[in-house]
Amino acid sequence: MNFLTANQMMWTAFIVGSSSPIILFFLYQFGYVSKKIIALFIIGVCVGFSWEIPFALAGESFHLILVDWPIDLPLARNINYAFLDSLIFLIGIFLCNKILKNDGYLYTFNANALLIMIVWGSISEFLIDLNCNGKLWLFLENWYNPVFVSINGNNMTLIPQLIWLVAPIIYYLTVLKLMKLVD
Repeated sequence: MNFLTANQMMWTAFIVGSSSPIILFFLYQFGYVSKKIIALFIIGVCVGFSWEIPFALAGESFHLILVDWPIDLPLARNINYAFLDSLIFLIGIFLCNKILKNDGYLYTFNANALLIMIVWGSISEFLIDLNCNGKLWLFLENWYNPVFVSINGNNMTLIPQLIWLVAPIIYYLTVLKLMKLVD
């Protein structure tokens, strides 16, 4: 089931990712989002860099880029993807707020909040790879990144899934350390 072509997906990722910090800045300036949301976004970008930069450095030993990016500068795609990763984290925060009915989990450890973030991160990664792997990029199968499932010829490899099992934990623990400084 293909909703978008590879080119349309690339442009969607480019526009949403590259505009997100600008939109958040203006929303903050006009009082629609708090300093807390900006801090959560920045934390998410930094956590996203922890795998996006190594992916770029690993290059074709780890994955192939299948579409030309609009900006042909080193790391431009990876920076953009870190912005998108942070938006995934923010959606996880939104889900926690809706399910837990308050944001106390941002200041005191809450296992339910962590579970929500892990489940959301894992589901979102699986769906993104299901739709983008083989169109925008191709993760290569090798000894350290084996295929764990193949769906309609799309070989889903282990490392991206493991990242989104661990990344919400790192994100959440970082949030717990830093959110007290923001308020």
